[in-house]
Amino acid sequence: MRSKTFWLILGIVVLVAIALVSYWLLRPVQPQINHHVLTGYVLEVTPEMNRITVRNADIPGTMASMVMDYRVKDAAALGEVKPGDVIQATMVVDDGYWLEAIKVTGKH
Repeated sequence: MRSKTFWLILGIVVLVAIALVSYWLLRPVQPQINHHVLTGYVLEVTPEMNRITVRNADIPGTMASMVMDYRVKDAAALGEVKPGDVIQATMVVDDGYWLEAIKVTGKH
């Protein structure tokens, strides 16, 4: 009798352990959102596409200086930005990337 109870309890513990490990391994991965301070100068503004082309300065540990097109979720943020402006913005990265909090800081 004691042996049957032991094996029953052991079987339940093993099944619970398998269920917990399966849940942990198969749960959806939450995207990690990163924010980086970006500075650079504007080469082109395309408000109808909510896009801005920027030659950005180095972002240490993230990317080297390069020319990139960035989406801007808030089209109104592009209203004051013109080619040749030096900007500071927040680059948000998850499955894609875009700019937020764009501020004109000077002219190039």
